[in-house]
Amino acid sequence: MDIKVDIISKETIKPFSPSSKSHKSHKLSLLDQKAPNCYTTFVLFYNKNSSSDLENIVDSLKVSLSKTLSYLNPLAGRVKDGITVECNDQGVDLTRANVHEDMSNVLMNLKIQVLRKLLPMNPLTRSDDNVLLALQINCFACGGIAIGVCISHLITDGSSIATFLKSWASISQSRVENDNITISDKLFMDCTSIFPPKEVHSFSMFQFGKKDQLQPKMAARRFMFNESNILALDTKAERSTSQVEAVLAFVWEAVIAAMQKRNNNNSIKNYVIRTPIDLRRRIQPPLPQQTMGNIIHMVEANWEVSEGPLDYKLLVKKIQDSIKNVTKHGYDVKNMDDRVRTLNKEERILGSTSLCKFPFYDIDFGWGRPKWASVGSIAPNLVVLMDTSDGKGIEVWLGLVEEDMAILEKNQEFFKFVSLTSLGLKQGRTVDDCKRMIKKVDADGDGMVNFIEFKQMMKSGGFAALS
Repeated sequence: MDIKVDIISKETIKPFSPSSKSHKSHKLSLLDQKAPNCYTTFVLFYNKNSSSDLENIVDSLKVSLSKTLSYLNPLAGRVKDGITVECNDQGVDLTRANVHEDMSNVLMNLKIQVLRKLLPMNPLTRSDDNVLLALQINCFACGGIAIGVCISHLITDGSSIATFLKSWASISQSRVENDNITISDKLFMDCTSIFPPKEVHSFSMFQFGKKDQLQPKMAARRFMFNESNILALDTKAERSTSQVEAVLAFVWEAVIAAMQKRNNNNSIKNYVIRTPIDLRRRIQPPLPQQTMGNIIHMVEANWEVSEGPLDYKLLVKKIQDSIKNVTKHGYDVKNMDDRVRTLNKEERILGSTSLCKFPFYDIDFGWGRPKWASVGSIAPNLVVLMDTSDGKGIEVWLGLVEEDMAILEKNQEFFKFVSLTSLGLKQGRTVDDCKRMIKKVDADGDGMVNFIEFKQMMKSGGFAALS
């Protein structure tokens, strides 16, 4: 499915109040310097608000955004050098767009190419004025709204995005008192005393590209793991795991298997998964959870072909061990830089990030909680985990080169643990329709179905979640 999106207007939103002399600059910490050199993207979908006019909603979003920037003034600034953001109040980009489609049709036929049209810019390229934050308010034909966000990873991580959106929504509902200093001190903090900046080579997997630069051919897919799927994975792991650990290890296993098959099991000797760990509560003294910036540490788990057959239980243990080893003093810049310089053709890295447990489904601007929340783009060799809207399952976005994804899609073992009911619903079928189809191909009644047969049964209408 493709959608037509018309750009209605573009403008710059500046802080409601100018930055004070004491907040004219924001120092970047070492962790900010080492962040992926790209924009993080997000899209929030909201149903039509019957009590408010659409134009009033858009105007309210603009005013509340301006007030929010007064509290988060670095977002309206520009990077001055490698260690400073100049809080010069240049503002953020805001685009207004009309989508010639009902929101329900878009959500039933999700593709990453469609989500990208709801963003204000290409997240893999720099903006013309190096803006740190750009937003797009998308108005659907049905009256629904989607807010697309592109925010520089240089000064924000996943927790920071949630903090920004929650702050904006709270101000939109007039829940915040006029005490700028108190709020500012809890958000953007100078973390350079904890993580002093240095002149280091970036180990970022994702770098800004030129606007005319061809990106590698890739495929992006969305997979749903419901509560029962995750419990089955926990049993398969034969050890106590978190939901994120169970799903992440399972996806990593499937990706390794696909890469091995494409490379004939010979050329790649080492497989790595990199996971960001939130340090806010791990350092002493701990930082407030709403602290803005990159307060994360990248940990790595490695599986080498020489260790024997690929084993899910072992991958779970490796991920758990890498997380347990995180301490403030374990952050070794020199070793990480050396590692990047020695990357070779015998190694494959899968980046990952988890946005689970962040309050994205509580972001209410005054017309209700989001119907759906999602990333707006995905990079190659990256997996992103998010809570499902009911908070009980996990939604996975996976980006791979086309050849690897084609192989993964034929992995029947992988799809034994994917929520087929959820996938089928994206074709507009009812829950009962999907249950009947699953029951038909569940020969022994154990709840495990042949994915290939299920896919063939749906062939007449396509398989939106995997196309």
